[in-house]
Parts: sequence; C-alpha cells; structure tokens
Amino acid sequence: MLSITDLEKSYSAKKILNGVNLEIKKGETLGFIGANGAGKTTTLNIITGILDSENGKVEINGLTKEDGIEYKKQFFFIPDTINVFNNVSGFDWIRFLMNLYGNDDKERLGKYINRFGMQESIKKPMGSYSYGMMHKVSLIAAFTINPPIIIMDEPLNGLDPNAVLVFKGLIKQYVEMGGTVFFSTHLLDVAEKICNTVAILKEGKIILHDEIQNIIGESSLESTFMEAQVYEGKTSVN
Repeated sequence: MLSITDLEKSYSAKKILNGVNLEIKKGETLGFIGANGAGKTTTLNIITGILDSENGKVEINGLTKEDGIEYKKQFFFIPDTINVFNNVSGFDWIRFLMNLYGNDDKERLGKYINRFGMQESIKKPMGSYSYGMMHKVSLIAAFTINPPIIIMDEPLNGLDPNAVLVFKGLIKQYVEMGGTVFFSTHLLDVAEKICNTVAILKEGKIILHDEIQNIIGESSLESTFMEAQVYEGKTSVN
C-alpha cells in the first residue's frame, strides 16, 4: 500500500530524517507518534510531495511522485495548517477538490456535511471559519472523495467532542470498507483506541513499529512511548 524506504532529509546542517523505513498495509490505521522535532510532519510532507527528500523512495500502490497526478489521487492529505482562499465557501472548496479527484457524489457529500453538523456553515466564506471548522471541512472532503489512503497531520486539533466521536466512527467505517489511514498525533490515548498499528519516530528514525496489541501488552501506549524515549534499544523492533 504505502512503502517508505531509507528516507533522509536535512535542514541546513541538521539531519531531520535519518533513514526512515515504514510499510503500511491496506486496511491499517497507523498512528505516527514522536516528540516535537522528531520529523513526523517532514515525513508526511515528503510523502505528499510538499517537500523533496535527499535520499529514499516513497511508493503508494506501486506509484511514485514521478507518476504525477495518478500518484496524488492515491491519497488525500489534511495538514495541521490548512491554507485556503478566505472568500471561498467550504462547499465550493470541497466541490473543487472533488472535481480534481473525478468525484461527483453529491449525495455522499451531503451525508458528511450533516454528520459533522456543518449544514449552516458550509456555504459561508472559509475566512470566517474557526480552526476546528477548517478541520471539519477537510474531513468532509476526505471522506467524500474516499481515496485509497487518508494522510493527516494532527487531525483532531480544534475539534469539539462531538466531531471527535464522528471522526472515530467514520475512520472505523472507512477502514472496514478497505481504506487506509496514516496520521500523526500527540493524543496517545486516541491513537491507542482507534489505531491497529503504531510507529514511533525518534530523532528521524523509526524505533518501534508493530500492532498496537503487541506494543502495549498490559500497559498503555503512553507508558510504552515514554519508555521508548529513554530505552530505545529495549523497545525497538526491526
């Protein structure tokens, strides 16, 4: 599904990614976690084509960035910071994105607008939206377009409790229908509840990647994460 091989990236003299290797299979919900500065956002930006890497390779369903638009149609990306034209409505922005992906399912769009409670706000200019509303609109677009993989950078930031519950339910449905989810988060309790696999990134390298049950045992993801930061050798898997 998604294959990352020997990914390297530096900013000036500082090495951010130091040989990231990761395989994500169809139907996985993978939580990508790590301390600030570990390289999570840089990894996502390279996968989605926002940044170039100095070394390494990324493939999604056998396609690479060199395959252009066909590669980009394999995923929908929700960044932590969403930049749009302030005078464009949420509805028009989603319809624009749907056209890019060749999707014209208005009924599906209406369903997700209702699920996230955006019926009254969806046709207002996005410049009037709160941070949480921007994330709701992005999630509506993602689930409406229904790509093979949804990639998200801190997708729960700004969401109200009801929207978080909707998000969890829709992620479950999406994966059950064959979708794949790859998202970074600082909310370890959320990752523990909705992910079936977790990858921990430390100083630009994956130090732990396994199914959630194997990782936490009778402990918690929070305890495992803290232990991995201190005792990398003890918790690493190859």
